[in-house]
Amino acid sequence: MSVRISGDFLALDKRIKRLINQQAQAIQSSFPGRDYEIGARIAEEFDQLNGHRVRFELVVTSPERQQIIVREAQKKAEESIKSAFTSLKSKLRRLGARRPQQATPSPATLPAAST
Repeated sequence: MSVRISGDFLALDKRIKRLINQQAQAIQSSFPGRDYEIGARIAEEFDQLNGHRVRFELVVTSPERQQIIVREAQKKAEESIKSAFTSLKSKLRRLGARRPQQATPSPATLPAAST
């Protein structure tokens, strides 16, 4: 798993980087055997209706080269990060459920060999 963190000055905060890496490790441990590439981007924005918020965006690429994008905006960076990773986890579960399973023929379905 690789994690790439970018953004404005918030991304330079060691506490924020640590939280993002911890959440990414939790995703990796929840889905063993899957090597995801995670891109995290964090930025502060001003919304006319909601005021200052922290926008957090995750772009996750699966081993099959499928992308999942999750965007969250909350008042605090920690809330935005945790909310985005929670949403990502449910999306990855759905993606895994849709993934075709490797079918191995059982001995009962194999044709009998003639002698």
